[in-house]
Amino acid sequence: MSRPLAAVVLGAALLAPLQPVVAAHADPSARPPASSAKTHARATQTVLTAYGDSDSAGAVHLSGSLRWANGKVLGHREPVELWGRSGARWVLVRQAVTDRRGDVELSVTPSAHTTYELRYAGSRSKSLTSAAASSRSPRVEVRALAHVRLDAPARAQRGQTFVVKGRVTPARAGRVVVLSGNGRKFTTLRTRADGSFSGRVRLQMKTSLRVSVPKAASLDGAASTPRVVRVA
Repeated sequence: MSRPLAAVVLGAALLAPLQPVVAAHADPSARPPASSAKTHARATQTVLTAYGDSDSAGAVHLSGSLRWANGKVLGHREPVELWGRSGARWVLVRQAVTDRRGDVELSVTPSAHTTYELRYAGSRSKSLTSAAASSRSPRVEVRALAHVRLDAPARAQRGQTFVVKGRVTPARAGRVVVLSGNGRKFTTLRTRADGSFSGRVRLQMKTSLRVSVPKAASLDGAASTPRVVRVA
């Protein structure tokens, strides 16, 4: 007895090799798009320069610049960071933005000898002609220089105690201040946290008073302008 036609067709279907299912909207011959080439960042150079010693307020003025490695200007304002050494660590001191030529002026008041470095993180801004690579300036050593001011009366009574005062910058508590006059040391004072100091002195004759901050491992010393006190 012959098998039904439906059974024959079903058996043939089971023996046929399976073909992968292709979505109706997919093109089997299409390949995934090639990944775009990575954009290479153009090299930059960062420079930092210190303008001599600190001013009367203890501030040191720094000048920085950011350029392409060939020396040409970026033509766009860019953020930069000033970093300084604190012991064995580097800490962020200040953030700034250059002008369109890549120049920036900075002012710092170091309380001790230290080293600074200007850093640029790089940029892929469309405002630049090319992606800019990060860069760091050569390190600049800056010496902290003490500045000290003395205030004293122009006249005093002979043998009468009076007050002298002043201030040392950079400010820090506990700095040693030596009060002297006419080649004689009167007393040693200590600064407060804001750099101020005060003391008492008694004179027997006209005296040219001055205070000085001795040189230390982390700070260059300095002396005040003399103050002449006449005795009546």
